[in-house]
Amino acid sequence: MKIIIGHFGHEANTFAEKHVDFATYTSRGFTTPENLISEFENTRTYLGGIIAGGREEGVEFIPACGYTAAAPVLTRECVQKMMDMILPVCEANKDADGVCFALHGAGVGEGIPDLEGYVLTEIRKILGNEIPITVTKDLHGNISPESVALTNGVFGIRKYPHTDKYEAGYLAIKNLCAILRGEYETETYVEHLPLVIPISTGMTGFPPFPEIDAFFDRYRDEKGLIHVSLFQGFPYADTPWSTASVCVVGKKGCDAEKAAKELARFVWERRHYFKVHSNSPAEAFDLAEKVETEGYIIINDMSDNPGGGCPGDGTHLLREMLRRDLPGSIFGFMVDPVAIEELYKHRPGDTVSFRLGGRNEKIFGKPLEIRNAELISLFNGTFTHTSPNLLGKRSKLGRAARIRVSNVDIIIATARNQTFDDRPFMVLGADLNDYRYVGLKSTQHFRGYFQSRAAQIIPSDPPGLCSSDLSVFPFEHLPRPVYPLDTDTEYQA
Repeated sequence: MKIIIGHFGHEANTFAEKHVDFATYTSRGFTTPENLISEFENTRTYLGGIIAGGREEGVEFIPACGYTAAAPVLTRECVQKMMDMILPVCEANKDADGVCFALHGAGVGEGIPDLEGYVLTEIRKILGNEIPITVTKDLHGNISPESVALTNGVFGIRKYPHTDKYEAGYLAIKNLCAILRGEYETETYVEHLPLVIPISTGMTGFPPFPEIDAFFDRYRDEKGLIHVSLFQGFPYADTPWSTASVCVVGKKGCDAEKAAKELARFVWERRHYFKVHSNSPAEAFDLAEKVETEGYIIINDMSDNPGGGCPGDGTHLLREMLRRDLPGSIFGFMVDPVAIEELYKHRPGDTVSFRLGGRNEKIFGKPLEIRNAELISLFNGTFTHTSPNLLGKRSKLGRAARIRVSNVDIIIATARNQTFDDRPFMVLGADLNDYRYVGLKSTQHFRGYFQSRAAQIIPSDPPGLCSSDLSVFPFEHLPRPVYPLDTDTEYQA
């Protein structure tokens, strides 16, 4: 079996003022078709699972590109450059037996509100409507009915932090191979709920998700279905599909629509869990100073999460950390290529003064005036993730630096990404066990590594484009009424 594989993932924050070009979108390192297999094999990623399952089936892989990132809306030029790594592969391999692709579900391009539907449509224009296609999608996907109809199966991850990417990829290619062998045909259905779930409430280790997971597994097994997913959705991408949804994949004749509606009703009855209370940076530090347990305390900035398409240069939380100037404080990390340009004119040990952060969106705060800081270390290389979310995957910070301002260490980097584990600290010579207060930018994914290691985790929610308070966003396309924005919303399956 000859199967085209690849990954084009994008999670769009449509409330950002600027669109993102190809160089910015791919700043963490783009994987070309030539390097796809070697880069992703034996990693806990979608493609890692796809490759592992394909090896078991004796698949002949036809690799396309591999890249994913959260970002504002992609420019037309950026989308085209990505498609230039996918469509020629399809053109050159029209005799391929199938396609297994990792997508996200919340992608938006300039003039392309449904990026996943667009990608699949363009692939089908070349390969036709008969070739089977299976895809993986992120738990935060906004799943359009059109993108579902273009596939033979949507395999969503169900964990947040996303520790089950490998399993989703493995299922996607295993079922594709079964379809190609003629073992069964599939039907897939997506049911949307009038419900938006702020990502701050979506940690699947907390209620109501363990109960939902158990019910979904039991229902799937009792009904003989292939796969069932609750997509929490991504409310910061303002589209007509930006709500929670349930997707069911089953063998032809399983009545996937009925199953999706019954599962959606179970989720709807637990909607009260998705109301939010959040802390300001000052409230978060007040709580942190009262913690008596030994070890380091994580204070995470939820609203400037680069994993949600934010710039990563918001200053609200770091400003509070600098104001308090508590011994044993470290922030990892700020994204600021302009500041790095200035720091790379110096050597470790030098005293430096410069402006930091606040360069992209007014909502994230004004730049910080850093005065007479010590440049501690520089780094410009790659590292291997230790987080279960990306275990074994190589990544980079770009050019990076660690500075010290009185009692506060600050890590600054050029590659826009959230903090998944301790690697951004370690590569710059900082051992978190030597610190008490650790600031970082991430909503939930950091918990995959830090949940069992930190003395306590205290979220903060300053103004930003991933705020838990969804009422501050000027939605134009989100279907209304929707809970919890409209408390009297009703759902009729």
